Amino acid sequence: MRFEGVLSAWNPDAGYGAIRPSGGGAEVFVGLAAFPTDGEGPRLDEPLSFEIVTGREGRKQAVNLRRLSRAHVMPALREAAGGARIRARQAQRKRRLGLMAGGAVVAVMLLVAGGVRWWHPAAHQDVPPVMRR
Repeated sequence: MRFEGVLSAWNPDAGYGAIRPSGGGAEVFVGLAAFPTDGEGPRLDEPLSFEIVTGREGRKQAVNLRRLSRAHVMPALREAAGGARIRARQAQRKRRLGLMAGGAVVAVMLLVAGGVRWWHPAAHQDVPPVMRR
């Protein structure tokens, strides 16, 4: 039996993702081998037609995928497609904030290291101990 859904998540490094069925329910695992060999890679929010089988580990997975044209997509499927874009945008924002925080930490460390480099305690030995604080 064939189902329809949208590609809601994809990990290009690992070669797998998830499809959100248009009829609702849990997301279905999909591997790169299930996609047609038409030269195009998987795209988020891409409408797909697929069959579901039980994999080796007992979980459901999509096989025999077919790409659907955007014109033939059901309205419920179009609404479900927007969620992946929002999640991708949120992940991008989170990565950007992490990079900015990491850059700030490195900048502070360089300032501290530079201050220690130019401050020489030996140069202050002629100052009386009371004044050295």
